[in-house]
Amino acid sequence: MDLPLIVAVSLALVATYVVRQVLAFWARLDQDSSEGLQLQIEDPSSIKPLLCPSIWGAATKRLSVVVPAYNEEDRLPATLDETLAYLQRRRNKEGPAFTYEVIIVDDGSKDSTAAVAMGFVKRHGVDAVRLLRLPYNCGKGRAVREGMLIARGELCLMMDADGATRVSDMENLEAAVKEVAVASWGKGKTLTSSAATAVPDAGGPLAVAVGSRAHLEKAALAQRSKLRNFLMHGFHFLVTFVAGHAVADTQCGFKMFTRRAAAVLYTNQRLQRWCFDVELLFLAQRLGVPVKEVQVQWVEMPGSKIRFTSILHMAFELVSLKLAYQWLGLWRVAEETAAHGRINAPGRAKAS
Repeated sequence: MDLPLIVAVSLALVATYVVRQVLAFWARLDQDSSEGLQLQIEDPSSIKPLLCPSIWGAATKRLSVVVPAYNEEDRLPATLDETLAYLQRRRNKEGPAFTYEVIIVDDGSKDSTAAVAMGFVKRHGVDAVRLLRLPYNCGKGRAVREGMLIARGELCLMMDADGATRVSDMENLEAAVKEVAVASWGKGKTLTSSAATAVPDAGGPLAVAVGSRAHLEKAALAQRSKLRNFLMHGFHFLVTFVAGHAVADTQCGFKMFTRRAAAVLYTNQRLQRWCFDVELLFLAQRLGVPVKEVQVQWVEMPGSKIRFTSILHMAFELVSLKLAYQWLGLWRVAEETAAHGRINAPGRAKAS
């Protein structure tokens, strides 16, 4: 056997191995998305943990704020102080009809993040502040998803733990949701089936509002290194390739969903780490859920967890979205009735 043939056979074997590993990884993500973790809400006033409610149940709060946290013992206190103070001011102004909860999802932190969060639970009560602990570091996407799936709010806000976005800007997102909300799936878009039947207890408006830092991009470009700008341009190219250019800033950690939209979008979510935001916007586009981008105030915070390897992981996840959803059809988008029963989640209640 001559050398070129040996090289060709070796490359073929390596390629086959890589393809099989990638396919297995995609299959595992698909399976993980339909098998919920057995999670419980810790109640410091009782020896028994609370049973997790379900996003598919009727809303019992006006607003749910989901805060994913991984090794955030330093930045989390200030963010929670600001958020809870703002929410209490709104309640004082708007009256008892404005009810809220803050759900902190500890993503397997190795520091004292859970202890910090539990301090807020004890101070404000388990009805207002809830701590959900993941058994290991699953990734930001999985942490946000698990928090959203137990939310009790009519509106569900995802907010980063670093406090980079001014929390009062959620009012702009609320206004955007109200402006673009529709009552049925697929407005301006044909769904994969002839009709989507709404689940009664998950009924309500459909909309997503996305916080955007796009108006700050020029200033950010001037401050970043040439390498980082090159990598970010490459990332934006891949985002456009996968999800189009309807949303300029897909990665801002400040997004609001109506309850009905959150139930179906997060139930369908597969990605667990960096690019779950892009996946949610892709799913909203596929299902015809209107999305509105809104400018928010944002400050660069120290302690970023993004590394060069993170960019590579992001690129792989974006390619995965294109291949697994669109080209190969390995991940199917479940419409409302199918999504309602998609997750087998032990430890979750059917109502809040």
